[in-house]
Amino acid sequence: MKMKRILTAIMCLVFSFNLIACSENSSSNEKSEKQERKTSTSEKAEKDGIKIGVSAPDLTNVFFIQIKDAMENALGPNDELIIQDAAGDQNKQMNDVADMINQGVDAIAISAINSEGVEATLRACQDANVPVIAFNTAVKNEDLVKSTVVSDNYLAGQLCAQALAEALHDKGEIVEITYSTTEVCYDRQKGFEDEMENHSDIHILQSRDVEKPRADYSQPVMVDLLNANPNIDGVFTINDPTARGAIATLKEAGVLENTKVVAIDGSDEGKEFIKAGEMIASAAQDPEKIGSTVVETAKKIIDGEDVDKKVVIEMFIITQDNIDDYD
Repeated sequence: MKMKRILTAIMCLVFSFNLIACSENSSSNEKSEKQERKTSTSEKAEKDGIKIGVSAPDLTNVFFIQIKDAMENALGPNDELIIQDAAGDQNKQMNDVADMINQGVDAIAISAINSEGVEATLRACQDANVPVIAFNTAVKNEDLVKSTVVSDNYLAGQLCAQALAEALHDKGEIVEITYSTTEVCYDRQKGFEDEMENHSDIHILQSRDVEKPRADYSQPVMVDLLNANPNIDGVFTINDPTARGAIATLKEAGVLENTKVVAIDGSDEGKEFIKAGEMIASAAQDPEKIGSTVVETAKKIIDGEDVDKKVVIEMFIITQDNIDDYD
């Protein structure tokens, strides 16, 4: 009887060891298979190249042209970039993305016209099993994108407020030209207004949204703001192209010399305004860094690697005091 119990115990131990061994072998095989799939995908991408679709909101804006150039420079020899200009039209952006899916892109990078309205487009990508990277502006439902690559736009608004407050010696009446349908522009406005709360003698008289953040849309808005507030001391504009329209109106009205304008982008156009004394400051983004980061992130996603859910790229302010450093 005692011998029988000993044999039973030995058989149980052997069975347990076999289970552990099988489990370890299974786990090892799964890891090996996963690594093989990843290596196979990576080798295929390197051999055949990858195809990335990009939906830009406005390729008349030099900022997005610089992003496009940086993306192209970050491509491998066999990679392909399909880029479409949505021209500020949400429906066109949706159709452009659908076309990219049909062309068999491996990933899509999108700068949304409308951060909330883009959801149907993102779900179409999800249904097609095409990973998405949001760039320049976040989307409302970030669960639908693999990664978001943006500038610190709240900081940009703060930097503009600080520069304008200094130019006005902490006293004056100002207006805002905004575009609140995208997260990026909302964050800029929020940063600007929050910082202005620290300057109690500067008053924001009026804020107006443009239909599209471009000069041909901001110019008539600036006309209306100026008619309603003829003695304004400063103007905050959402980007350099919007500033162009505001500057044109102020110049035509003969009041630009007495009105301080700030904007966001730090584009070549914005720097020209600063050098000419037509704008006091522009919070600068890094379009080259944004473009290259988007492509690098897309490659990692396609290779099955983990990526950061959000990448925030720092910004800085360009003024007449440091313009030569960034010329």
